[in-house]
Amino acid sequence: MKTAYVNKSLPFLQLSVFTAGVLLFQLKLFAFAFILSFGLIIFLLLLSKQERVFSWTIAGYLTGSLLFLYGDKLLDALPLPYYILMILNRFFLVIPILILVYISIKFKKTAIPFLQKPDWNSLIFFPFIWSGFHSIKIKYFLIIAVIINFASFAYSIFSAENSFSRNFLIFLIGFSIVNGIMEELLWRGIILSRMAELSGEKAAVLFSGLAFGFSHMMLGYSFIWCLLFAVGGIFYAVVTVKSRSIFPAFIWHIAMNVFMILSGLIPFPG
Repeated sequence: MKTAYVNKSLPFLQLSVFTAGVLLFQLKLFAFAFILSFGLIIFLLLLSKQERVFSWTIAGYLTGSLLFLYGDKLLDALPLPYYILMILNRFFLVIPILILVYISIKFKKTAIPFLQKPDWNSLIFFPFIWSGFHSIKIKYFLIIAVIINFASFAYSIFSAENSFSRNFLIFLIGFSIVNGIMEELLWRGIILSRMAELSGEKAAVLFSGLAFGFSHMMLGYSFIWCLLFAVGGIFYAVVTVKSRSIFPAFIWHIAMNVFMILSGLIPFPG
């Protein structure tokens, strides 16, 4: 009975370790993050017969993130405008993505199972997403969500003094698309998938969203803003698991990036 309880709680232990590891990494406590990660791997090797793909996913994410930071340092030496360097910075998220794809393949998993045509007619229920007194199709939910997001940024967008110069438009389009696609491939494409395999979709939606929010700390956002990003991450995860596709999250995330740049929340470096 005790063994069954331990095995049942291990998936949530791994999700908690991942979230804590992301937070420690963002606080630049790199050694503690890796000790936590590899401690979990050793624990599972000694005490558990459960599948260990997610513990290696944690280690792979942290390793990829460290290499990402190193790559970002190399970018500083390039004689390019800063707005171009910011776009390249987001492209470097391909490093943790490739590491996690490799780990998935080694464990005979489909790396990004949500990379398929969305079911636009799938239903989201309110207030509990999977159940409730009202439902709406994904395609209508996405349209309403983007309109609400635009409305929430509208005052800042129209108050901002954007020049809409050639450089600004390159940054607006390039950063929005690259950041949106790369972050979604990493967080909803791979991490959400591995979490869902480990503990089910509901826990995966919650923990992936929370960790996604924390991952913005090193970009200079406050803890409150990171919690708001976590809420956004939860909604991106919801539309992904309900539509069985990452493409609705691509669209929503890119639109949000556009609104954030136009409003100045993501400042154009000039």
